[in-house]
Amino acid sequence: MAFLAGIDEAGYGPFVGPFAVGFSLFRMPDVDLDLWTILANSCAPKPGRKDLRRLWLNDSKKVHQGPHGRARLERTVAAFRHIHHPQSSALDTWVTEAPAGPARLLHQAPWFQRLPGALCPTVSTDRARLDASALHQDLAATACSLSRFGARVVPAAEWNVLLQKLRGKGHLNFAITMEVVRHLLQLTEDAPLRIELDQQGGRRHYTDILQQALQPTSITIHGEGEGGSTYSLRFPSREVQIRFSQQADAHHLPVALASLAAKQSRERLMDLFNAWWHQKLPQLRPTKGYGVDGKRWLAEVLPQLDTIQVHKDYLKRRL
Repeated sequence: MAFLAGIDEAGYGPFVGPFAVGFSLFRMPDVDLDLWTILANSCAPKPGRKDLRRLWLNDSKKVHQGPHGRARLERTVAAFRHIHHPQSSALDTWVTEAPAGPARLLHQAPWFQRLPGALCPTVSTDRARLDASALHQDLAATACSLSRFGARVVPAAEWNVLLQKLRGKGHLNFAITMEVVRHLLQLTEDAPLRIELDQQGGRRHYTDILQQALQPTSITIHGEGEGGSTYSLRFPSREVQIRFSQQADAHHLPVALASLAAKQSRERLMDLFNAWWHQKLPQLRPTKGYGVDGKRWLAEVLPQLDTIQVHKDYLKRRL
């Protein structure tokens, strides 16, 4: 048996709120099997309007769009979460599982001191169980299984510490991604493993930074170009393939699923963020933290930080 993994991020560009890197890991008899085909009975990139049975599984931006986007996102995440952790739907458990960052940097912000509620609060346990059963049947028919599903969350306080150390958002993104990769290496032990990822900021050449981050005994380059870059990393007891490609979430189901994990993590934490600020400033409209709206929100809040007694570094991400 071998393992196929996908990694993707959400929240790279906002002024406030957490950054998240999601991941999924499948155990398979052959990593060249097409998971889109295997899961076709239970999932689709865009189910038809009357297709209420299948889950939406696509790039998180496509799943989350429109008035029903949040419900679609939560249903898919809840189903896959139920496969791996049927007894734990709590947000707090999800956010603090390995490879979580330092707890003190998460809980320093008052809006994240407690993480109450479910990861996917709009989805009932019965609904998650039914959807998970359909997924399991599809996977089991080809001797496949979901081994792990999660996300590494980086709150603003940790983001700012890392950014000062690493000197650049791109370096920060890659560093957190490599934390997730090392976690996947530990989980899969000596088994063959392929990891699919999006290109990191359009980068084509990864040999040096992969060597520094993962310390393989050797790296073989299979191709480096505009469309993507592929490497085999040799370790003492196995070989691991890592592939960076454009629009990986459109072509590789594990990456699409990782995208959903990252997106749902950020959405739920932004729920708590906005709820806390609404208690302090009832007239303040909520924000997702991006672009013009993120600047609008900060312009209203920053002058009041001393009164509310919140440190700026817990709130605003350095760019």
